[in-house]
Amino acid sequence: MKDRVYIIGVGMTPIVKMNGGSYEHLCSTALSEAMADAGLCPESDQGAFGAVWYGNCAQGLFTSQHSIRGQVVLRRLGFMGMPVINVENACATGSTALHQAIHFILAGGAELALAVAVEKMMPDFNALEDLPEIAAALPHLSLSAFWMGCEQDRKRLYIEKWRRDKSSLLEIPFEETDVGGNRSPFMDYYAVKALKFMHRYGCTQEQLARVCAKTHHHGSLNPKAQYRMEMSWQEVLADKPITYPLTRSMCAPIGEGCAAAIVCSEKYLRHNRENGYPVEVLASVLVSGRERGDFDRDISGRGAELAFRQAGLDRREVDLLELHDATSFSEIYQTAQAGFCRPEDAGAYCASGATALGGELPTNVSGGLVSRGHPVGCTGLAQTYELVTQLRGRAGDRQVKGARIGMQINGGGVIGVEEAALGAHIYRRAW
Repeated sequence: MKDRVYIIGVGMTPIVKMNGGSYEHLCSTALSEAMADAGLCPESDQGAFGAVWYGNCAQGLFTSQHSIRGQVVLRRLGFMGMPVINVENACATGSTALHQAIHFILAGGAELALAVAVEKMMPDFNALEDLPEIAAALPHLSLSAFWMGCEQDRKRLYIEKWRRDKSSLLEIPFEETDVGGNRSPFMDYYAVKALKFMHRYGCTQEQLARVCAKTHHHGSLNPKAQYRMEMSWQEVLADKPITYPLTRSMCAPIGEGCAAAIVCSEKYLRHNRENGYPVEVLASVLVSGRERGDFDRDISGRGAELAFRQAGLDRREVDLLELHDATSFSEIYQTAQAGFCRPEDAGAYCASGATALGGELPTNVSGGLVSRGHPVGCTGLAQTYELVTQLRGRAGDRQVKGARIGMQINGGGVIGVEEAALGAHIYRRAW
């Protein structure tokens, strides 16, 4: 990047399945941590920011607050007067908010900016005690919310295509296939993608299970992860089938939480050196999907290439990686697409321990989406939180030794055969 921009504060709530508190409570928790981390007073320094980007996907669905979401929530927390920009970009919402804050600083719009993203995939059940029939329907409503990240007027076409693909790849009658129902439709998207990859490159379900077990081990070391239990790869394979080749533990769970990052200019940092340990942003890339063949370079590969070019780095310089593992297959796929290994080697490489803590490319040491959790709009900034924590040497039992450069890839939505949006960021320890 031509000019320098830094992250000087991060904060994140623990990720939980439900009842983590109101939007205001979740935001207050993450923002207070981020502000204190940046040397700002959470009770009185809200006016220090030139602008705030507020990321969220499902708040309108569950609260009818379809517009001015950020203004409503943040004003109650004392953020008034400055521009508040509402951001929605499916699962890439958090990294999109951060991208915009970074480029606002680079454009000279302010010396200090804030990105915050919050998600609740269910309303508070406490408010529904007298409405058991509605409460019973909420899990299905929550799963149906994932369809918001797809083309609404073409849902039937997606369902038919995925079912045809499953019928062909699994060699079963069309009538025995299904899509959605009691699961996110994106699990069907990833299952079809995994099957095609397995048929072409020889990747196996056991390799997916070994990657998943590794990621759950990482999650067991993260006090803010939604799931903190160890699983063997045999237990992963024996878990409840979702849609072949995916079992339940290979799939990201529904969760809620909030994460925030404070971004500053070099000028601000020069005058506020006492404000903690800065992490320099070397690359901040946002791209959209395009039409392509199944095995052409995908959006994560293109986003990664742009990020490396912007940072002026080689892949071999990356010390740790946070990938958008909505399923455990996604780690294998994105590792190859981003150029860290060849597609034909990806299954064996990721299952070998190379991407485990202590391996040559520790990946998703936070626990990733499948273990840390996937509060949709919050996920990109949750990745940022992990990387900044790691680069500062503050990750405790899951610390990557000597971590100096970290990278994140965060996709969102589906149009055609790939994600609709994707953010890629690269950071470097700056002291």
